[in-house]
Amino acid sequence: MADQLLRKKRRIFIHSVGAGTINAFLDCLLEDEIISQEDMNKVRDENDTVMDKARVLIDLVIGKGPKSCLKFIKHLGEEDPQLAAKMGLHKE
Repeated sequence: MADQLLRKKRRIFIHSVGAGTINAFLDCLLEDEIISQEDMNKVRDENDTVMDKARVLIDLVIGKGPKSCLKFIKHLGEEDPQLAAKMGLHKE
């Protein structure tokens, strides 16, 4: 399942993702109605470091279930293909 896959790759994401990718993710996930405006504000405004934002974001998506995780993985491939490859999530 996609949620289990993201759980396994969580640490790589947290340590590797950049601020620009997180902001792009937030926009995509809000547009797809995976997260709410409140969730978006929580990730963006209540965390000081990029790593903290990444941690809250991936945990939020994992908590939303496998379908949300699949969309997250798809967006990761579009927004940051290098990170997707590093996480082993690139399309075969």
